[in-house]
Parts: sequence; structure tokens; C-alpha cells
Amino acid sequence: MKQDANLAKMKPQPDTPPRYFRSTFTLMYLGIITAVIYFNLVNRCSNRFLLGNTTALIVILVLLLGVEQFEHGRYGLHPPRNVVLTLTLGRMALIEAVALLDCSGFSVFLYPIIPFAAYFSLGSRWSKYLAGFYFTLFIGKAWLADPLWYANTNTMSNLLILTLLFIFMQVMARAIYRDEANSRELERLLTDLEATNRRLQAYAAQVAELAATEERNRLARDIHDSLGHYLTAVNIQLEKALAFRSRSPEEAEQAIRDAKQAASEALQDVRRSVGALRNEADRFSLKQSLQELIKGMGNGRIHIDLHFEGHETGYTRLSLMALYRAAQEGLTNIQKHAQATQVVVEVKLGRDQASLCLHDDGQGFDTAMIEEWMAAPNQTFGLQGIRERLELVRGEMKLTSNAEEGTRLFVTVPKRIEKN
Repeated sequence: MKQDANLAKMKPQPDTPPRYFRSTFTLMYLGIITAVIYFNLVNRCSNRFLLGNTTALIVILVLLLGVEQFEHGRYGLHPPRNVVLTLTLGRMALIEAVALLDCSGFSVFLYPIIPFAAYFSLGSRWSKYLAGFYFTLFIGKAWLADPLWYANTNTMSNLLILTLLFIFMQVMARAIYRDEANSRELERLLTDLEATNRRLQAYAAQVAELAATEERNRLARDIHDSLGHYLTAVNIQLEKALAFRSRSPEEAEQAIRDAKQAASEALQDVRRSVGALRNEADRFSLKQSLQELIKGMGNGRIHIDLHFEGHETGYTRLSLMALYRAAQEGLTNIQKHAQATQVVVEVKLGRDQASLCLHDDGQGFDTAMIEEWMAAPNQTFGLQGIRERLELVRGEMKLTSNAEEGTRLFVTVPKRIEKN
């Protein structure tokens, strides 16, 4: 909000230059016509009715000021071109009327006003044409009044002053026009900046919402992959205890101890997860984590072999965690559904990518049903969680299975995550 207020203060007002021009024209009209009236009264020109001339000059002054007020009051900053031409011709006629009533010759200094005003309404080319026209008009009037006008000191002085005025006002008009153009460009840039700022605020809100959604999804994956795994193990062991409590109390008791061990490991995993949230710099070892995972799943029914090659140096925690969660989910599914006795876990950490292969000798299943399971309302989050984790690290997953031939899960992740 503070930034928007500052931008509003910085924004130039588009009608500032025209107001300045109107004030300039008003002062020039008042000053020059008042000087004309004064010099006419002082010189007491012959064959002139002074009071009538003065009254006429005042009327013309009022008309010139009225033209300015009419143009800017009726048409604002951008009047139509035909209106500009008409009003320009009207100003020229009124100024020429002042020149006819003037016997002092001072009225010629009204001439530069017309090219100056035309610079902003008709362009620099027409302004130069009008300046040349008035320059020629002055010389023509001087020649008609005195063929040796160039030998007249007053005439040459007026010509020199008029020339300097034309040059000065052309330079000023060009500078003011450029300043006005820069102001308009600055206004456009500030408007674009405000729009960009609003878009950035909207994007920031979307990013915050997406970040919150991603964090919720990550927590959901962690809960499923960690607690879900241990709770599955606890459930299996308790089912085993119920099944063997009459036939083999020793087996039932061992199953209960295994369930307790799994519950303890679940508690430790929760503590590790909370610790990781507090300190993301904690070192994660894929090999050690897999060894602990396999050790915790040993229940006598499934034999798990781990083959680990390569070094974890250079791999991100996110990539290694994706491999670990894939192995955890795969082993959990094998324990729940595969009815396997032998599982091989192979991990290879290469120079450019890492791979994890999980193979069991279970009963297998029809892989064509995977997409149908994923779309089911009551589907579990296992495979979906693996896919989401792999998408974050630009990894890939391939799952193959055949009835009575077991299942093979193959996962790869790149060593360096390329950003789009």
C-alpha cells in the first residue's frame, strides 16, 4: 500500500504543461498588448483616435484570452485538427488587427506566439513555416514602409530582436515538447509498473497458496510413507499373533514383540521427521536408512537382500529421499500383497543418475489395473506419492509384473536437478 501511495505521488499530471502554456500565453498577451497601448499613448501617433485604438486593443486582448479559454475549456488537451487550424487562423487575424492599430511597431513581438503555440498543436514543421511566414511578413511591411528599411536603425533592431525571439521560442518549444513527451512516457512506465506490481502481488499470493498445497502434499506423503509403513507392519504382526495365539503361543508372542518393535520404530521415525523439519541440514544417508528399513521388516517370512553401489556425495537430500520412499513403499506393498519369500533391492549411484530396482518373487498382478486403482475414490497414496516425489526431482518410475513371476519396480533420479 505504501509503495502504491509513493507511485501515485510520483505520477506526473498530464495537464501540467498545457496549464503552463496557457499562463505563458496570457502573460505574453497582457504584457505585449499593454506595451502596445502604452507606446501608442506615449507616441501620440498622428491621425489616430487614441481612445478608440485603446478600446479596440483591449477588446482584441479579451478576444485572444477568450480563444485560449475556449480551446482548452471546450476541447481539453487534444482538440481536433480542424479546430486547431481554425483557432490558429483566428489568433493570426486578431494579432494582425493589433498590428494595424499599432503605430509604435511593438506589436510585431506578438508574432512569435503563433509559431510557438503551433509547435504543440500542429507540429514542429508547421511551427517553422509560420515563423518563416511572419519573418517574411515583417520584412515585407518594412520594405513597403521604407524601401531603405535595412538602413533604419529601429527597424533593424526590431528585426534582430524578432529573429532572436523566433530562435529562442523554437528552442524552448522543442525543449518543452520533449519534456512533455518524457513526462507522458514516465506516466506510462509508472502505470505499467503499477500493473506489474499488482500482478506480482497476485502471483505472490498464488505462490504462497501453491507452497502451502505442496507442503500439505509433502506431509501427506511423509505420513503415508513412514507411519503408513510401520502401521502396516504392526497390523500384520498383530494379525499373525491372533492367528497363532492358540496353535503356537511362542509365535504369537514373537509377533507381538515384532509389532511393539515396529511401533517403537514408528515413534523414532516421527521424531526424526520433526527434527528434520526443524533442521533441514541434517545429513541423510540412503544406505543407512535402507539397512534400518530392511532390518525392521525382517519377520522370518521374507528374505531381503540389499546391494548398494556408489557414493551419495553430490546427490541432494530430496533425490535420495525419493529413492528411499520408493523402496519403503515397494517393500510395504510386497509385505501386504505379494506373498513373496525373496526380495532383492539394488541401488546404484552413478556419475549422472541413481537407480533403485526392487524385485520380488511374489504372485504378481496385472499392471493394466494400476491407472484404474489410481483413479479410484478410495485409492491409496503409495504409487501416487512415489510419482509426486519423482516429479519433484525429474525422476522416472517403471513398474512391471506378471502373474506368478513377481514384480519389478525400477526408479531413476538424476544427480543434478535441471530447472525449467
